[in-house]
This record gives sequence, C-alpha cells and structure tokens, in this order.
Amino acid sequence: MRVLLNGQNTKNIEKLAKDLGLEIVYSNPQIVVTFGGDGTLLSAERHYPNIPKLPIRNSDFCKKCLNHADELVLKKLREDKLQLKEYRKLEITLLYKTFYALNDFVIRNSDPTHTIRFKTHPVSHVERNEGSLLIGDGIVISTPFGSTGYFQSITRQTFDKGFGVAFNNTTQKIDPLYLSDQDLITFQLTRGKATLSFDNSPDIFTIDEDSQLVFKLSNQTAKIYADTSLRCPNCQIIRS
Repeated sequence: MRVLLNGQNTKNIEKLAKDLGLEIVYSNPQIVVTFGGDGTLLSAERHYPNIPKLPIRNSDFCKKCLNHADELVLKKLREDKLQLKEYRKLEITLLYKTFYALNDFVIRNSDPTHTIRFKTHPVSHVERNEGSLLIGDGIVISTPFGSTGYFQSITRQTFDKGFGVAFNNTTQKIDPLYLSDQDLITFQLTRGKATLSFDNSPDIFTIDEDSQLVFKLSNQTAKIYADTSLRCPNCQIIRS
C-alpha cells in the first residue's frame, strides 16, 4: 500500500507507518494520510484530488479527523478495516476554468465597512425563483461535509444531503436555503465590491458588479476514510 504523508510534522508518524508495513512514497500514492487539522485535509484534497484521504489529528481543531491513537488508525488502514466514504463537491466555472470545493464557496464584501447588494436565484427542475434584492455581507454555499464550518457559524444548523446557502449578516433575517442534488444557485452582484473564495485555497477572485455566478453540486467527489466502529460519542469526526 503506497502512502503519501501530507502535513506538518509528518516525521512524527513516518516510522510508525513504516513499522506497520506501509510504503511511504512522495508521488503516485494510493492513499494520502493528512496529518494535521481540517485545513490540512482541504489542502490535500486540492493537491491530490480523486485519491482517498485518511485524516489523522495533529491539531486542536479537526472535526474531520479520526480522534483515536495514530497506531490504531494506521493499523486499521493496513488491515482494510476503515470505511471509505464519498462526498460530492460543489463546482463553479469561472474564467473558463472549473473550480471545486469540498467545504464551501464564500462570497463576501471585499470592503468590511460597506455591505453589498445582491440577488440569489435558486433554480430547480420544478421552478425558478428570481429572488429579491438583498443587502448584507454575502453568502456561503456549502456541502453537507462543510456544513459544520462557516455555514453552521452563521445558521447554527447543519444538513446531510444536497447543498445549502447561508446568508451572512443581511439587513433582514433570511433562513438558509436547502437545495437538492439537481438544483443550481445563481448569485448576481448588483452593487458593491465582493470576492469569491473556496475552502482554504489561496486563490481569491474579485467579482464585478452585474456578474452572475452559477453554483451546483459536482459529480467529482472526495474519498475520505471513516471508522464508525471507533467513533467517539462526544467527537464530531465525519459528517455524511
């Protein structure tokens, strides 16, 4: 089993992995072990898409990591006793290139002293709602996997299917939108300056006034190992 160790301080588990019979490689891995927190997992997914990930905690904040001893987790990986789960990503095509997010896309005001004006247009196979003009800091479009992050901090809710839209600091209270796998959501900036970011990518894009961005669930998935038999009842490890 060819394993690439990703993250800071991977030397701390390299010997353990080798002693358990795992082959440590630096390219063309079968599995990527992310040693860190949630951000390490997101970064690894950007750099090594379509390759299964095993997140191991080396951080005080890692909701997605298996919260158990490194040796036990790696041993179960070698023995093929972990469950590989797939999580659909979000996608947007921008500047003739498609970008994918495992957690979320975030549109927000680029000037924190000024709000933006915008419309959202949920589009389903049943109906089209043109939406009304909104004033606020922006929106968060989240997957179920990412709903325990920024989406939850705004809405105090999570969800487990489709995708969701949270409205960030709008002048009127707006409940989050929950959309199906087949739906689209269009964002139109009508006034102000805004940016688009996704996951923890360093790529941040400027959104021009009157721009329309269309988001949807992608067929591309992230493959992440979980172990429900080891799940800690007081720990959020993997949300499906």
